[in-house]
Parts: sequence; C-alpha cells; structure tokens
Amino acid sequence: MTDPAFDPVLHMEAMAPACGLTIADAHKPGVAVFLTLAQAMAATLMAAPLADDALEPAPVFTPGQTSSGQAPSGDA
Repeated sequence: MTDPAFDPVLHMEAMAPACGLTIADAHKPGVAVFLTLAQAMAATLMAAPLADDALEPAPVFTPGQTSSGQAPSGDA
C-alpha cells in the first residue's frame, strides 16, 4: 500500500532541514525505513471511507480553564 512515487530518502533530505534536524549518516537508513512504514500507515488511513461531514474540529485545551473559558472553581 505504499505510494511508488514516495521516496523516503528525498523526503528525509528535504524535511530534516525544514524541521531543524540533523540526521547522522549512520541513522539515515533507519529513518528511511520508518518513513516508508509511516507512509504506508498513512495511506491505509487515507484510504478509509469517510463522509465529508464526519469530522469536526476538536475543542482547544487550555490548562487552567474550563470549556467556557473560565478558571476552574477548584471543587472537584
């Protein structure tokens, strides 16, 4: 289920600097294997049927606030 156009080495070489990462040469083969696995998992998820209206944004979690934006009362 992998995309034949996906090249994990090219992806790694492009994204590591964009993310501010330096990947040691000794680690690059392992990173490429993981990226191939991650791409296959993503392809499986993306292939699942899902209605256009099935998703809604999750609420934003802000520590120390309730969903109404107020500080919690402390009564648990």
